[in-house]
Amino acid sequence: MSLSRPPATALVTAAALVVSVALLHSIDPALAAKPAPKYRIAAGAAPKKDPPKGSPPTPITTIARAMAKGVTVSVEYADAARRAEFLKTVDPNLVDPFAAVPGKPERAIVFVVGFQNDADGEVQFQPGNVVLMTDHGDRDFPLDLTDIYIGAKQAGNQDLENVIDRTTRVMFDSATTIPAGGRRARLLAFKPLENPKWRQFQVHFSFLQIAGETQTMSFTFHKQILQPESGS
Repeated sequence: MSLSRPPATALVTAAALVVSVALLHSIDPALAAKPAPKYRIAAGAAPKKDPPKGSPPTPITTIARAMAKGVTVSVEYADAARRAEFLKTVDPNLVDPFAAVPGKPERAIVFVVGFQNDADGEVQFQPGNVVLMTDHGDRDFPLDLTDIYIGAKQAGNQDLENVIDRTTRVMFDSATTIPAGGRRARLLAFKPLENPKWRQFQVHFSFLQIAGETQTMSFTFHKQILQPESGS
C-alpha cells in the first residue's frame, strides 16, 4: 500500500480546512477540563518502564539519524527555541510560521530535516512521501503551502503573499533535489496529534531516491512526561 500523500487538489476543500482549524483553535474545552501532563519529544523508542515518580528527567537527544548509500538524513524535533535558531541561519528577520499563541499549545509538530549527500548521484526528496505514524494507528502527512495559506487566511493575515514567500524559504513543500556533495536543511511540519494517548511515533520516509535507487527510512520519537516539581 502506498504511503504517498493524496493529490493536493483532493485535500483543499476538506483535509486542509480541518488542518487550519486544528492549527488556529485551542483544544476542545471538554478535553481541557483535566490538564494534560507536560511532556517533551525525544528521539528513539519509548522506554518499556516509566521512571520512578520524582526522579529527574532522563537525558535525551532530539535528533534521529539514518544513512543509506552515502547519504545521511537527520530528523530533529524543533520546539520554538530550535525553530528560532534555525530561522536565524536563513534570515534573522524571518518570522516563525508555526509560532504558538502565548499560553497556548504548539500549533504544529515541527522538525528540522537535513540531508548530507556524500553519494555519487543526486537525492530526490518528496515531502508528500513522508508520513507520521503513531503507536495508536494514527497517521498524517506533512503540512504544505496550501495548509499554511488557508491557516493564515483564517487568521485574518492581510499579507498572504508574504506568508507564502517566507514559508517557501524555510519549509520542504515540493520535490527537492540535493546534488552529489550537497547539503540541504528545511522544516517539515505536521498538525498536532489529536489522540493524547500516543507514546511514540515514527516519521517514515518512503520512495527516497538516492542515485536512482529507492530507499526507505524511519525515525522514531517518543513522549517523555515531565514530572512536576515538588510542592507545585
